[in-house]
Amino acid sequence: MNKAVKKGMIGFMLMAVVLGGCQKASEPKQTDEPGTEVTDKVTGSREEIAKAYVETLGAGDFEKLLKGFAYDEQMQKAAVQLQASLEPSLKQLGALKEIQKANEIEQGAYKIVQVPVLFENQNLSVNVVFNDQDQIAGVNFSEYVEPSDVAALTLPEGAREQELTITMRDGKDLPATLTLPNKEQPVPVIILVHGSGPNDRNETIYGNTVFKDIAYRLAEQGIATLRYDKRTYVYGADCAADIQLTVDQETVHDAVDIVEFMAGQPEVDSAAIYVLGHSLGGLCIPRIAAETPQAAGYIMMAAPVTDLASLMRFQYAHLAQFMNTDQEKAAVDAALAELDKLNQLDQLADDELVAGAYPAYWKDLLAYDPVKTAEAITKPVLVLQGEEDYQVPLQEYETWKAAYGERSNWTFHSYPGLSHLMMPGDFDANPNTYYMQKAIVDEQVTKDIAAFIATEPTH
Repeated sequence: MNKAVKKGMIGFMLMAVVLGGCQKASEPKQTDEPGTEVTDKVTGSREEIAKAYVETLGAGDFEKLLKGFAYDEQMQKAAVQLQASLEPSLKQLGALKEIQKANEIEQGAYKIVQVPVLFENQNLSVNVVFNDQDQIAGVNFSEYVEPSDVAALTLPEGAREQELTITMRDGKDLPATLTLPNKEQPVPVIILVHGSGPNDRNETIYGNTVFKDIAYRLAEQGIATLRYDKRTYVYGADCAADIQLTVDQETVHDAVDIVEFMAGQPEVDSAAIYVLGHSLGGLCIPRIAAETPQAAGYIMMAAPVTDLASLMRFQYAHLAQFMNTDQEKAAVDAALAELDKLNQLDQLADDELVAGAYPAYWKDLLAYDPVKTAEAITKPVLVLQGEEDYQVPLQEYETWKAAYGERSNWTFHSYPGLSHLMMPGDFDANPNTYYMQKAIVDEQVTKDIAAFIATEPTH
């Protein structure tokens, strides 16, 4: 691989975060700047526009690049920097040879069309970001991701879904989806609790939908699931303003309230309510268990035991090997320096953000011992771990197993070849190669979940 090319390209990113007020790309004409001539814009679907953008980029036609596409306000301002930023690297890439099948993924309010591109000297994925008005809001480059023929799972025949709104203890509503199997009801149900970050109900990560996959696979096996939009996804601004927010308000209390809500649903067997926590959600399972005596059991998927700050250091150290530009390396160094502040939490102001959270959040997590807290769990527990997981590595699972492997109410399964998402992955590969490539949750994982529930008495 041409390292010079890689350094020149991967580090470049133009990403607008403010929604613009310009016209849609589908409209035939748009004024570039006040007082300037109206220019024809490329029209069509997002995929067609993204491919046209890549073709224009490959041809080095910066005049068309600047004026031939509909940008949002921030990107329009940044677009004038394109030629100076890209021209040297494009020369090193060489001629554009092939544009492969694009893949559209959703990230919050944005749609990202990922276009794998073969150049003469290197292959890259060009990611064209569209806002909700189909204007280009950003363009960035990532490692080449092989086009995937994996099709998304579909709702099994005869299964059905109900859209629900669940009111939490503080009066806030969270939208949710109850997936019900084609089976005589009431049925067992699993409540799916997200990992860190503002996750939607499907736990969408690039083009992958971890919780939706689990829901559809379990529906095939006669088990219902409840997945919901996380509080930080629905009420992001409120959560960001709450300097006293802890993982209890972010995750635990909502999961507890939803267990109570599900116990009153006629389609659900109230004696067979289970809680599955993924990543941070798995870390929270001992806390959730302490407040849900009515639950039948718990599933911890990629659940850490190490404090989150130390785990983040491990993740940054792992990712550093894939950083090639000075800008990327500087970003890692800055992130590690930010984590150093956690050693001096008592010296920080209550409203000072550290690695995306306030001191109250970190103090609570750093004082939490999940292994010790889990000693109180008497209900069945299933622990699942992908052996190629770099975010919550295998030694975390081994710590859980060392603590509770001899307990009759604990069951353990690890999976060779699976990542943090319980999808195919490689610990030593750049995460882009599997996070950004469409995959589905491995079938064996949901078979083991179904077997765990089938063997537990519910009455």
